[in-house]
Amino acid sequence: MTSETEAEAAVPAPAPANPLRKVALGVLLAIVVLFAVSIVMERLTPSSSQAVVQAYVVRMAPDVAGRVTEVNVTDNERVEAGKVLFRIDARPFEIAVTEAQAQVERIGQTIGASTAAVESAQARLVKAGAEFENVRAQSQRTLELVQRGILALSKADEAKAALNGSRAAVTGAEADLAKAREDLGPQGAENPQLRAALAALERARLNLLHTTVSAPALGVVTNLQLATGQFIGAGQSALTFIDASSIWVSANFKENSLEHMSMSDRAEVVFDSLPGVVFPAKVESIGWGVSQGSVDPATGLPTIRNDSGWVRDPQRFPVRLIVEGGPPRGIRFGSQVNVVVYTGSNPVANALGAFWIRLVSVLTYAT
Repeated sequence: MTSETEAEAAVPAPAPANPLRKVALGVLLAIVVLFAVSIVMERLTPSSSQAVVQAYVVRMAPDVAGRVTEVNVTDNERVEAGKVLFRIDARPFEIAVTEAQAQVERIGQTIGASTAAVESAQARLVKAGAEFENVRAQSQRTLELVQRGILALSKADEAKAALNGSRAAVTGAEADLAKAREDLGPQGAENPQLRAALAALERARLNLLHTTVSAPALGVVTNLQLATGQFIGAGQSALTFIDASSIWVSANFKENSLEHMSMSDRAEVVFDSLPGVVFPAKVESIGWGVSQGSVDPATGLPTIRNDSGWVRDPQRFPVRLIVEGGPPRGIRFGSQVNVVVYTGSNPVANALGAFWIRLVSVLTYAT
């Protein structure tokens, strides 16, 4: 009996289970699950933190050279469409118009015909043409905003009506000029000297119009480099104009995130400048090409900076989104944005994407 007890005591007891092993297995399982979820999310509800606010940026420069006599804006001022930004001394150009008119009159006297009607009709045509170009540019912006759903359809009708009216004014001015030239007579109207003088007069009047530089749309003036008395050359940039009437978000997505993405997909965005608020948006367009290295001057394709930690960084393509209801107040050109896109009716993936973007909106307070 004693020997049996001693034998049992000699057998070593089994080692206790290592509790860290279960913890390690649990962590490993969680990593695998999270990795699988991230792969699914990457395709069904892709997200990106590489997004910025974009707008049309115009380098405002005069078409004629001269000394600045008037600056009507300040740096970073918000201006309405058509507001005069600055003026160039018009006196030299007024003199040029007078000289051109005198030349036309001299030639008219030489050929024995009155050119007053032709001059008047030509002046109306120049003015109507300049007004048409301005109305056409503004109408294009309005129609673009209507197509995006930012402006009401009635604005498109108003823009088309204004464009048709301006085009009709140009057509009428052309008809008046043609009639005036016809009244002048074939010999006078086709006189090479008279045609050259009329062309010079038209150019002088157009240069006179260009001494006033106005805002092409609703926007913000920045990088103002102009002061009264300063001489500025033709084509020399005087300020930068940011068009506030058309603002969008440009987000860079991994190539494999575009598998299910399409135009008009629902999206949500968070602006770093407006933390805690999630704004509804939609996909307007998806980029079809990017440049390698630096921007290709021949194509102008954008260069995307990849900041992934993978050994081989995935390529990214720009996706353009617009905020529904128009851009919120307080955002600026170049502001950082976080984006999530819902590519379809995927309840679980969409719920996770919505949770993520709202978590980001809260964390933005601390970043």
